[in-house]
Amino acid sequence: MKTRAELNSKMQKEIFREERDKKARKIIKVISIILTIILSILCYGMFIGAKYTLVHEYKITNDNVPDNFHGIKIVQISDILFDSLNKNDLNKLKKMINDLKSDILVFTGDIKRKDYDLEKSDLTNLEDFFKGLKASISKYAVKGDLDDDSFYVIMENSNFKVLNNQQELLYYNGTTPIEIIGFTTDDLKLNIEKSDYYSICLLHNPDKITDITKEVNCNLALAGDTLKGEIVVPFLNTPIFDNHQYNKDYYKLKNTELYISNGLGNNMNIRLFNHPSINLYRLTKY
Repeated sequence: MKTRAELNSKMQKEIFREERDKKARKIIKVISIILTIILSILCYGMFIGAKYTLVHEYKITNDNVPDNFHGIKIVQISDILFDSLNKNDLNKLKKMINDLKSDILVFTGDIKRKDYDLEKSDLTNLEDFFKGLKASISKYAVKGDLDDDSFYVIMENSNFKVLNNQQELLYYNGTTPIEIIGFTTDDLKLNIEKSDYYSICLLHNPDKITDITKEVNCNLALAGDTLKGEIVVPFLNTPIFDNHQYNKDYYKLKNTELYISNGLGNNMNIRLFNHPSINLYRLTKY
């Protein structure tokens, strides 16, 4: 027959085991919840965050906008980063872009991912995409830092005007033009004359804007490149993985309004709190 002390010891051991098992179950439950949350965030970032494209719409008001350009729509796309997007993605984007009925369409660089070599079928798909994009007045493009010679082939076959440190006076239903200026990221040689026309500057890397505005007039500057870091701190709108000086949506720099596209593709196959975007600008005098 067991003594009282032995019974008490046995009971204490059982209580200890129960408490230990209870704590273990709680720890396993917490770990399971954490892993579920992490997995859910990753799945969201990969299949929704990186694929669900938003349209960001802005009203651009400037007294210098000619009457004949009042109310026109400028659509900006940037950073396709092909390989992160495929043919089906491009077809969906083409419909979204054309549904906006742009007057002027601009592409601010980076057709493909770094170190990705476009195959013949890729070139065909990209040409079909860019060629199928519609604009009632004109289409322009500037080269990105990841673009190679295939960029020029695709743009030429898709009726885009590539501006490499060049300016063009764009006329539309009147005698007063606006100025479109495009800058390449390879070599920023600014041999462009200043004018008093309303000017739109196209550049890939937004950090170049400081050098550009020292030399030319830019009322509106449209850039890409940053992807807004792909992962953004919620509520603070702060990119995590980005070292650009200018990496948010909008900056007012003296007489220049700088808008930066989130881009359409991605480098990490994931986006969090930062969807791909198509930017729509409505140009107005008032």
